[in-house]
Amino acid sequence: MSTPDDFDGFGDGDDDSPNREELAIWLSDFMSNAQDAEHIYRKHFCDLMANKVYNEFGSEGLCQLMMAIDTRGRWVSDILLEDSDLDDILFSKYETYDKDIIHKARATNAVAEMNQKIWRLRKKYAKLIVDEVMTTSSGSAKAE
Repeated sequence: MSTPDDFDGFGDGDDDSPNREELAIWLSDFMSNAQDAEHIYRKHFCDLMANKVYNEFGSEGLCQLMMAIDTRGRWVSDILLEDSDLDDILFSKYETYDKDIIHKARATNAVAEMNQKIWRLRKKYAKLIVDEVMTTSSGSAKAE
């Protein structure tokens, strides 16, 4: 990456300082490289954190991390909360329409509660599914 002191190839004359156009091109390249570096750092950092959580706590730890991320960002997967459902209820009950209902809904306590319950159910059923798979596989392995 270039540094401000590195003006090789710049200049139009005796003083070897860059002209306006050369400086604009260099600054654009420098800023692009800095943004790329930040993006790469962020990606590596996120990968490192996910791997650390997985190595320390396994899949259940990743589930808890995802739940914490959802809580922190107040995010809800669109499969869990669809604006068409909210629109239907809003119109049938209050006879009105709100184009921002999905954004307003995501900030409610009810959505946060729903999200927590879904994550708990996901963990519960993941354990039940694994138990069933292992019971079925060991039973079929014994039969063979």
